[in-house]
Amino acid sequence: MPENFAFAGNLLLVSPHPDDIAYSCGGVVAAHLGEATATLLTVFGRSEWTVSPRLAAEGQEAVSRVRAEEDRRYCDAHGIAYTLLDFPDASLRGYDDEGELTARVADDPLTDEVVDVLAEAVRAAAPDLVLAPAGMGDHIDHLMVHEALRRVDHEFSTLYYEDIPYSAHHEITGVEDTMRGARKLEPFHVFDISSAIDDKIAGMLVYESQTDEQAIADMRHHNGRVAPAEAAFAERLWTARPKAAGNVGARLR
Repeated sequence: MPENFAFAGNLLLVSPHPDDIAYSCGGVVAAHLGEATATLLTVFGRSEWTVSPRLAAEGQEAVSRVRAEEDRRYCDAHGIAYTLLDFPDASLRGYDDEGELTARVADDPLTDEVVDVLAEAVRAAAPDLVLAPAGMGDHIDHLMVHEALRRVDHEFSTLYYEDIPYSAHHEITGVEDTMRGARKLEPFHVFDISSAIDDKIAGMLVYESQTDEQAIADMRHHNGRVAPAEAAFAERLWTARPKAAGNVGARLR
């Protein structure tokens, strides 16, 4: 696939939380959005998680509002339409930093509702192509979204991105074993984002309530180590159906 391709048609970017698209595939968005009509769908619209102690002290209403505003600014900067669902994220459902990475999707009482609502939202959007989280790192919210997309990915061309920062916290062999094994995904393409890395960082910094130096360092670490020899940084997308690569390609220019 040539590196000068661009997305085309109706592109749906599915993000568990505000910031996940910017963190995980913001280089592809910056470099290859092309003439696609893109929509960002963020699933967990309520939160109390932030790196800002001042904002955290203002409570979940303020945090949720700020995070949605950051999402809108990111979308406005890239000419992307925006849809926000109102589900409470793990920080509001009793999970701590460890628990949200070890909980089982089947044990969360919100799972069925999230999966059903999101599956219908994707169908309603009628996308030509979906970019969705692979659930790398096992964050409970990401796994819920991943499960919902797996329910409908036989209906739509779907590519899965490597969730950042979580992918950066695992050895590269562990990432690839999880993607191929537990997620049953196969590589689709490695995208050289070297020329877009500054744009990606700028996009991450839009989410100032979430982004600190460590987040950027994690991104640079993972996107650097997956880059081919001739590139400095890359993002990888994966597909659940190797034979569907031709169908996905029809949505690219």
